[in-house]
Amino acid sequence: MTFNANHTKAALIAPAGKIINPEVLELGRRYLENLGYQVVLGEHIFSADRYMAGTDHERATDVMAAYQDPEIKIIFTAAGAAGCQRILPLLDYELIAANPKPLVGLSDITALQLAIWQKAKVGSLTGMTVSLDFRDGHINPFLEENLLKILKGHKLFAQGGQTVIGGTTEGILVGGCLSLLRNLCGTEYYPDLTDKILVLEDVGERIHKIDLMLTQLKQNPGFSKLRGIIFGQFLNCIPKDDFDGDVDAIISDFCQGLNIPVIKDFPYGHIRERYVLPIGAKVKFNADTCVLEQI
Repeated sequence: MTFNANHTKAALIAPAGKIINPEVLELGRRYLENLGYQVVLGEHIFSADRYMAGTDHERATDVMAAYQDPEIKIIFTAAGAAGCQRILPLLDYELIAANPKPLVGLSDITALQLAIWQKAKVGSLTGMTVSLDFRDGHINPFLEENLLKILKGHKLFAQGGQTVIGGTTEGILVGGCLSLLRNLCGTEYYPDLTDKILVLEDVGERIHKIDLMLTQLKQNPGFSKLRGIIFGQFLNCIPKDDFDGDVDAIISDFCQGLNIPVIKDFPYGHIRERYVLPIGAKVKFNADTCVLEQI
């Protein structure tokens, strides 16, 4: 994916949570304009319906408008929080497949990104949302460097983390926020895990819930056909009680009996310094050196 931002239209939409701080959104919009994009705001970006940025119909309409407009070449998202899963049945996946363009997001946007991959085989970029990344007034330099590399067409080369199970493999990268992947279990939007390398992260979850979500993942059809797993950061996922254990203990237990490459503590997730990853891209994964490289 190569983008020359000059005179390129980019959509900025809110398919999930409502905009809490319009000033932060404005910082993100200005940043994208400084990159050279002509930013087109979603019609309903400032709408609100309970915790969401408008009704399901309004949010789905903005998603489809961004894909349908041939002048829009990339779609950025304003916020994560919650709500994307509700709009999945309202989307036209044939139209999305006929008008492929990357959707940039993180957190709750995982549900939308994985559904679009599963139903339309259109890739996306996980690792950046405006509300998260401009809340301190500016984007993190490490994140910015990696975002710009991908936007300029450079293939991903990422390194970090710790080896859990060594080995090397190749496959298609899928994943994102663990709780959103779990929410898709049993639906038509759950990604086919065959020959996939799965990246996982989460934020603010109880330790036992992470354990049970991973258990559900392992029990889901297709898990045995995975080629590798990359555990990112689990920010603020701390034990409530001494007997809860921690994320490291959960990962260690989860990986018992697995014979695929696995790493943990990879720099991806709700942390400030993170990689932007191409969902749907073919990658090479070396768990011995903790390197993830786009082929």
